[in-house]
Amino acid sequence: METKAIASELWHVIGDDLRMPGGFYMPSRAIAIRLPDRTLAIYSPIAIDDAMAAALAGLGEIAHLIVPSRLHCQFAAEAAERWPRAIVHAAPGVADKVPGLRIDRDLVADPEPAWRDVLALERIGGAPKANEVVVLHRPTGTLICADLLFHVTEPANLRTRVVLALMGTGGRKLAQSRAWSMLRKDKAAARASVERILAWPIARVAPCHGDAIEIDAAGLAPLMRRLCGQIPTPSTASRRPEAASDLG
Repeated sequence: METKAIASELWHVIGDDLRMPGGFYMPSRAIAIRLPDRTLAIYSPIAIDDAMAAALAGLGEIAHLIVPSRLHCQFAAEAAERWPRAIVHAAPGVADKVPGLRIDRDLVADPEPAWRDVLALERIGGAPKANEVVVLHRPTGTLICADLLFHVTEPANLRTRVVLALMGTGGRKLAQSRAWSMLRKDKAAARASVERILAWPIARVAPCHGDAIEIDAAGLAPLMRRLCGQIPTPSTASRRPEAASDLG
């Protein structure tokens, strides 16, 4: 496990790849956000060992755990047990997926004063099986997301490359999974969420599945088609990720 700087006051917390059914591996990352009070918020906690916990303690006290979706809650209870003083903020519906999880605040309904000036939140509407909440780190323009976008630049093996290609997230490029077309039940609600996200001053994306990449809202707009169809391109200049084949 290791931490890797994304931008000022932001780090990827890189864990072991998760072995999935069928023998492919999914990159496992959380995002550590240092807040103005010098404490840390952990977006999408992963399995963290004692050594990594000690390394994070060197960055700041873990004061907030952000459980961003019903699909990214596997290690939330473990993290809440490791850091019992941390406030647990969970996306709507997480309690149904993890009945024993201590949830202190609804991530959407209960604004957190400690991050009011640095984090903006948006729940992806129209996809209740996920209910993913994405975050903008205002000072650096970093869009932090769980499954909204993938950027897997180092697939673990050939089977992983094939599965990523089938998902539409192969090629070592920033992409959106084809699964969103099935998760999304209300295209209008999803579209409204995406339009609000693309109105943010985005400079890069930091996904839980893969590396951070510099890209703005205009570059992101074409990648959202699987979730909500074609949307008008924002007026800002586009910085698109390099094109690559699906298999890379």
